[in-house]
Amino acid sequence: MKKLIYLLTLIQFYSCHTEQTIPVEIDVALHIKDGNHTSPLSVTIENRTKSASSFQWTFEGGEPATSTKENPGTVVFTEPGEHSITLEAWNDGNRTSKGYTVRVDSTVTAGFKTEADINNYAPAIYKITNLSAGGSTYHWTFEGGEPSSYDGQNPPDITYANQGTYTIRLTVGNGSATFTSEQEISVREPLDASFSIIPSFEDIDDMEAPLRATFESQLQGVETLWWECADATITNNTSAEAGIHFPMAGQYTVYLNMSNGKYTKRVSQDITVKANTNLRTHKDIKLGINTALETIGFLYSTRLRRIIKTSEVNNSNGTLIDIAFFGLNADFTYNRFVSPDKLDETPLPGVPGAKPTKFINKTELGSVSLTPNQFNIMTTDALLKNLQISTASYGDEFFAATPLPRVVLFETSDGRKGAILIKALINSGKESSYILTDIKIQKND
Repeated sequence: MKKLIYLLTLIQFYSCHTEQTIPVEIDVALHIKDGNHTSPLSVTIENRTKSASSFQWTFEGGEPATSTKENPGTVVFTEPGEHSITLEAWNDGNRTSKGYTVRVDSTVTAGFKTEADINNYAPAIYKITNLSAGGSTYHWTFEGGEPSSYDGQNPPDITYANQGTYTIRLTVGNGSATFTSEQEISVREPLDASFSIIPSFEDIDDMEAPLRATFESQLQGVETLWWECADATITNNTSAEAGIHFPMAGQYTVYLNMSNGKYTKRVSQDITVKANTNLRTHKDIKLGINTALETIGFLYSTRLRRIIKTSEVNNSNGTLIDIAFFGLNADFTYNRFVSPDKLDETPLPGVPGAKPTKFINKTELGSVSLTPNQFNIMTTDALLKNLQISTASYGDEFFAATPLPRVVLFETSDGRKGAILIKALINSGKESSYILTDIKIQKND
């Protein structure tokens, strides 16, 4: 009987003990912000384990390395690679453990440098040096470049055909995140140039030898230049402000060579220089009567090739005035050309710095003459050079309105001989009457 009671008691004891043993169910969630595993990686631990009263955490390579808290919070991993997280949990009747693996991707720095090959004039070639670290994938885009994109760590040289500012973009990935670096590069204008040959004021009207000229250049991307022309003399031949002298008649080709330090180019212009006639023609020159000094003007400079009105006369142009006309009235009853230095002997205003000009107003009074027909057919100074104008003992006489046309001869203070063909007398009132003339004069270059 005693044995039966003992056996029943023992069965009851073990039956109660078995009912009190509750198994531990480990359940852990690892939270990584935005799924970005880049070092330093912060992992937030969410412990959802059931029926455990004690906990032992081990974080391989983590900070902290261990914990006995039910919720250890956030663990930081810095070393790239795979790391294990182990939780051992238990209660009075049950003990178990479970492991988890977390991947840590390397820290990434995205960067690169660019360098133009020689210089950045278009077409420009840029070398790219990748300075990134920690990446496993690389994607490049080259705005305006060739190629326009590239996948790989070290891209080829990039060619930019056109001038502009372009963006280079590098995207570096480490398996879980991407990192971007951008730079702008500048491509300068391509090498190009054109030019015109601008004859000097003295030569532009007849293009005769010897001809002097300058250049009007349109330069683009030019670092250095030099001019060339066979049989001509160039001054400052490495300057855009160069001058050129063509000594003889003929066909010339002027070359402009240019470089931007990387490429060279050559352009050219042709110019035809005519034979020297030593004769310059001034057409349709109007000279006003003494009451049209400001409206028309009575002074003329063969060097400046223009009428100079009284209000325009100054110390600079006064020495260049070599023709002065005195017309008494609109009916042209009294007309003569006056030496600029003798104007004080007339009612006309004087000229500062005036120089003498010898005139023969009435060639019919002596042996030094030129007919209107001879004037019109004159294409060189051959007829003028033999005229003894300065030694003539006459010339200050006045001439009347008729006959027309008529020729007045003159010789300037610098020895140039010329002829004035009076073609018409225009009566338009006191302030607008003038004589209409053509003038031919030696150049004596």
